[in-house]
Amino acid sequence: MNGYIPLHSTATEHPVLLIDSSASLVDLLACADRRVRAIHKLMNSLSCMTARTADESDLFQIADIASLLLSDGVALLDVAQGKALQGPSLSA
Repeated sequence: MNGYIPLHSTATEHPVLLIDSSASLVDLLACADRRVRAIHKLMNSLSCMTARTADESDLFQIADIASLLLSDGVALLDVAQGKALQGPSLSA
């Protein structure tokens, strides 16, 4: 796909969300960081819930969101790691 890597976290047969493998390492890491930090905050909120305050559907939604964010974050980190191993440039 000419340097674009599909995210496999989509629910469609044909991926529509793509990672630009030519993006700078800094941009790839920033995007991954945002997703990982978001899931960290979500998990912190979840840790404050009790069995009485948690609804079954809420827990399902949280697990689904966590899975999506982590999947995207890991894919971004994989591309960033490949880019970091290719050379010393952080900007391209």
